Amino acid sequence: MNELDQFKKQWKENENFMKLNQSEIKAILHKSSTSIVKWIFIICCLELLLGITLSFILPSEKEEFLAFELLNWTYEIISYIAIFYFIYIFFKLLKKIKNTNNTKSLMEAILAVRKNADHYIKFNLWCINYVIIISLLHNIVAEFYESHSWSMVLFILILGSILSFTFGYVFIKLAKGYYHLIYGKLLKKLNHNYEELTRLEEES
Repeated sequence: MNELDQFKKQWKENENFMKLNQSEIKAILHKSSTSIVKWIFIICCLELLLGITLSFILPSEKEEFLAFELLNWTYEIISYIAIFYFIYIFFKLLKKIKNTNNTKSLMEAILAVRKNADHYIKFNLWCINYVIIISLLHNIVAEFYESHSWSMVLFILILGSILSFTFGYVFIKLAKGYYHLIYGKLLKKLNHNYEELTRLEEES
């Protein structure tokens, strides 16, 4: 953004320069926004690829409870459909941003990227919570099935809840840190571009 900052400095010093180079500033913002959305799209694809790779690499045990097997299949189907949906949306918005020459359309696309990125992050955090809860319930059911002891089930429930809350809290914090570091940084730049475009539209 150094080039843009230089332009902004000269705008303040010379109004004629501002009018002459507004299109150049918009071109810089357009190029920057395209690059940001492209990286969001690439990161989503890499995350999907990582998930698929891990599903093949990590060993999986045969599920003995039909209900949990159905839940696992349902979760996997929904999660993959949702991720493919987000990838499609980001790809579509990337093409829209890349091909548009209209400032209003560019600003609308930037807002759409921000909204969908926020939904994508919330969906992934929901998935983490879901996996933690289902794992806890699975352990409780498995223990009762083996021991038929309500006292043991109660013990597993309390211990499992404490462990699930502790590890879940840490894992979700790490996930939020990851999304804040990766997506937060990109969305912050995208938001800056949106603010610059808004200001240019008001001054034109």
